[in-house]
Amino acid sequence: MVETSLKSMTNVPLDDGGPCTVTVWAPARPDIVHVLRGVVASVASVLNFDYDRINDVRLATSEVVAHLLEETPPPETLVLRADGTGGRLDVVVARDTPAEDWPPTGARRSLTSLMLRSLADSSQFEQTDDGHAIRFVKY
Repeated sequence: MVETSLKSMTNVPLDDGGPCTVTVWAPARPDIVHVLRGVVASVASVLNFDYDRINDVRLATSEVVAHLLEETPPPETLVLRADGTGGRLDVVVARDTPAEDWPPTGARRSLTSLMLRSLADSSQFEQTDDGHAIRFVKY
């Protein structure tokens, strides 16, 4: 069994279709990907996404996390924020340790960007208060 040592998780309950926001701090390890995929899929489910859209956000989350883990130097913590408002899911995953080059050289033509263009409605590499991040949005 794997210990995940999740630091914190917040969930604002829905009231009459209001927003659903979840934030998770997790150790930056490949074995934590399934936890982050599950969090995003849960928020998508609350938004009544269909099966195909839920699978899209799960795959997009996997690709984003894999990309953030591959950048050097290795991060210690990942922060995932999933915000579901008005039928729109906005996901940001950030790494606590700054990458050497951000956005990475050739980011627009990277496999991650190509995958996100097919799985999400928009995506971008950005700098957040939590660190270097990748954001994607699915409607």
